[in-house]
Amino acid sequence: MKVVTINGSPRKGGNTEILLRKVLEPLSSAGWDTEFIQLGGKKIRGCAACYRCFKTKDARCSVNDVFNECFEKMLAAQAIILGTPTYFTDVSAEMKGLLDRAGLVSVANGGLLRGKIGAAVVAARWWYTCLRHH
Repeated sequence: MKVVTINGSPRKGGNTEILLRKVLEPLSSAGWDTEFIQLGGKKIRGCAACYRCFKTKDARCSVNDVFNECFEKMLAAQAIILGTPTYFTDVSAEMKGLLDRAGLVSVANGGLLRGKIGAAVVAARWWYTCLRHH
């Protein structure tokens, strides 16, 4: 079985990456094929709602950035673990772009993500603490 983890944090080596790698340890020990993808910090835009994916039905988005490469890896895996820090109660911009586009491309192609195992890892910090120190 294959599991792919996708780090939506732009901070390489940060809390989200630490958590994701910790989650992968028992899976790797159990014989799973694991892959870590660093999405945060890369250029990925949100969904433009152009609906070309409904016309082409090729399991791809018409926008040419890192999305299609990442989505192919998601499709090849039996399990997907998404990781993101919380920025003002939401996922990172990169993760939001991936989620919106993956959802639409999946639906446009008959539900490509249906039946996959999914999990999420979230790194949270109290904003009060951040504000106190600045």
